[in-house]
Amino acid sequence: MKHLISIVMIAAACHSISAQKDVYLHINPSFNNAPFQLNTLYTGIDGVVVSIDHFNYYVSDIVLFHDGGVQTNVSPAVFLFTPDQFGFFLGNYNIQDLDSIRFLVGVPTRLNTQLGVEAQDISSYPDTHPLSFQNPTMYWGWQIGYMHMIVGGDADSNNDQNPDAYFEMHNLGNHNSRTIQMPVIETNTNSSQMDVYLTCNVDEWLRDMPLSTVGVLHNQTGLNESIMANVQTYSVFTQPATAALNTNVPSSVYVEGGKLYWEDMEQASFKIFDLSGRLVSDGLMNEDKGSATLDINTGYYILIVYDTQHRSLLSQEYFIVNP
Repeated sequence: MKHLISIVMIAAACHSISAQKDVYLHINPSFNNAPFQLNTLYTGIDGVVVSIDHFNYYVSDIVLFHDGGVQTNVSPAVFLFTPDQFGFFLGNYNIQDLDSIRFLVGVPTRLNTQLGVEAQDISSYPDTHPLSFQNPTMYWGWQIGYMHMIVGGDADSNNDQNPDAYFEMHNLGNHNSRTIQMPVIETNTNSSQMDVYLTCNVDEWLRDMPLSTVGVLHNQTGLNESIMANVQTYSVFTQPATAALNTNVPSSVYVEGGKLYWEDMEQASFKIFDLSGRLVSDGLMNEDKGSATLDINTGYYILIVYDTQHRSLLSQEYFIVNP
């Protein structure tokens, strides 16, 4: 009997270990149902043509609900999403079936101003930390705290389809962070990796904002309060219908020395993250057979290959040697 119990315990332990998965969150920015890019002409929901030169926002306190009511709190607590970096490694967790996700849009009160119980001076954070100095800045000072989201650019003020009026909306204030909870379907990219694909609809976030006349607003009331309310009022964060789909894994992708090699690829791209989740290199893989030199320091990195819908085709950790 003791032997049987031992076997059962070992089997259970092995099952628990095998259930661990690397979990990634991708929130792809979109405008008018197309991939969002900076300095591109878009027509907003109100018909006004805009060109946006910066759009950044914080996502914090992510909670994953899975497997019939289990709750997993993600650490680290804060991520900074930008048009260039919108996919992050959340951690390795024992998750089989994801039910929903909850997250705060903005910086939580405990980390925001000098009154926050876990707040610290911005200069004490390492350069790679999302709460460290950013360009453009996401920080308004020790007393006021961080900007939950920032957006700026030009908007058409005279209906000639040419954006000519500069605007900035930089949102502040503990009361302006907003909580989102939504059901999600995971993509089981492989037996050890789970990806969650969401969309940030920038046009919905800017709905009802008079960008051609707003000017420069750095505050926590009025339109800056309204724009943060939009994330709960409108469909700013959604999940695409194709989120759970995954195409075929590329037949040959590998790293040797300081170069990435691939074969049999069509319209793919790659991103390389360090182990803290920071994007350090990216590029296109549009040739059937090709290579790319990786100008990064020697060390361990995570390579992710994406299809044209930004769905993960492959994820692998490599020790990359600086060429």
